[in-house]
Amino acid sequence: MALGTFTIVEKHQVAAGGWFIRATIVGESSYQAGGSTGLLAKLRTALSDDQVNILSVKGEGDNQDDTGPVVMIYDHANEKLMVRMLNAGGESADADQSNKTYGLFIVAA
Repeated sequence: MALGTFTIVEKHQVAAGGWFIRATIVGESSYQAGGSTGLLAKLRTALSDDQVNILSVKGEGDNQDDTGPVVMIYDHANEKLMVRMLNAGGESADADQSNKTYGLFIVAA
């Protein structure tokens, strides 16, 4: 499966084509260890810019899965968004995240 709906809440373009973006993304229905692909493609589509790249992704707001608070981590090498449990430190074991909407702060250029 894949990540769900990506929504830009607020965006600001800075000098030299950089972006600060507040967004939400719905988790995927069959989350696999190692993270979910597709965030970069969704961002490029939303910005109508196939050259933009993600520099940084941070969770924003009260992100939770079924185990409690989570931290969002972007794996640049594999273009994957990972969900890690804040309390236990490991990756989320919540396989169906399609009922979760995560807040993100993205820096892109």
